[in-house]
Amino acid sequence: MSVISSAARDRVKLAVDQLEEAFHRYDERSSADSLDSYEAALNRGKAVAFQEAAHYLKSALHDIDIKSL
Repeated sequence: MSVISSAARDRVKLAVDQLEEAFHRYDERSSADSLDSYEAALNRGKAVAFQEAAHYLKSALHDIDIKSL
């Protein structure tokens, strides 16, 4: 029994990839700010949020995969 379709899995994987790309983008922006400005702090916060969101999606997808075995 398949709990999630392969198309749905692909969409979740795409979302994870997009979140990880956003993490890297904001992490690079915060690292590039040599003055450690307020904007750099905001970018660090955004990077962490995107990283956490990607982690939650990966965990959920893993749980779904295990359940469908």
